[in-house]
Amino acid sequence: MSDNRYYGHLEDTLARSIRKRPAMYIGGTDFFGFIHYVVSAFDLMMDNHATWIEFEAGNNLTLTSDAAISTSLSDQGLMEPFEDFQLINTRHLPDAAIVNALSHQFRATTSDGITETIFESARGERQLVEQRPTTNTTTSSKLEFSPDEQIFKVTSVSPSVVHGYCRRMSCLHPGITFRIKSGDQVTEYKTDDGLLELFNSFTTPYQILHKPVRLCETEGDLTVAAMFAFHSWAEDKICSFANRGRVPDGGTHEDGLLKAIYQFRDSNRPFRPTGVLAVLTFEYPHVTYEGCVKNRIGNPELTEAVAELVKRGTAKWLEANPDEAELLRQIEPFTFGESW
Repeated sequence: MSDNRYYGHLEDTLARSIRKRPAMYIGGTDFFGFIHYVVSAFDLMMDNHATWIEFEAGNNLTLTSDAAISTSLSDQGLMEPFEDFQLINTRHLPDAAIVNALSHQFRATTSDGITETIFESARGERQLVEQRPTTNTTTSSKLEFSPDEQIFKVTSVSPSVVHGYCRRMSCLHPGITFRIKSGDQVTEYKTDDGLLELFNSFTTPYQILHKPVRLCETEGDLTVAAMFAFHSWAEDKICSFANRGRVPDGGTHEDGLLKAIYQFRDSNRPFRPTGVLAVLTFEYPHVTYEGCVKNRIGNPELTEAVAELVKRGTAKWLEANPDEAELLRQIEPFTFGESW
């Protein structure tokens, strides 16, 4: 089936709205906005259950994966999810429509194991829709796109940006393999224990003083996972993620973590307290951000909710690690620089 029509009588399609106001969807049209545009393609793959994603930059940007992107025509004749979309969750914007609308050229090839769909557009305007039976019984998705220079002030970044993103995503999505292809060279990022990878990277410059405490607890729609350890000096350092996005300036969730950790520390070593290093990740559908750039979380209920789950987890850790619990009582901050 082939359909080259674009429903021009629809005066304000989603694609046209995005092109008129790109900053509302991706935060701008310069460096950050361009990165958000590219990340939207990754988000689309991850939201549709990809177990591997391969990225290649050439004349176009290309993402290939085993994601099962479902396509269909809406009642208005728009191709979902590229021209219109049904909400997958409350945490992401219409990623497929963003990439479609803001690309100079866009082509999506998807297969659900029964039907292959090809969708092509130019600057958000549909050029081609084609659907045909496929003999490939596995799901697959391929996105080929190039940024529209009429929209973006920045259209390329250092490859290190993509490598850093994929390395971090492999830790936050441990079930997904991320590959970056450059010519004949392929770099792969994958981990079976993302929290441990993040913690080890975060704490490498420091001298930790005991076996790290690890916990994962759930209550209702809040899930908290954390690793922390006391180190040789007094400052507290926390790296936290909400719904797998980093929270640079903390918030009430970190207040709850520290409240529980301080109680844990003081009950086991009340004198000469040491600082703590922690990585905290949590899933919560009702996150409220403070500030226009969403750099801090403000949910008042998270302070006590996170604290209670961390207390529960630390109690289990103490029970499972009696020898380490005893060693905790003798640690203290160092009294001179770690010059050895």
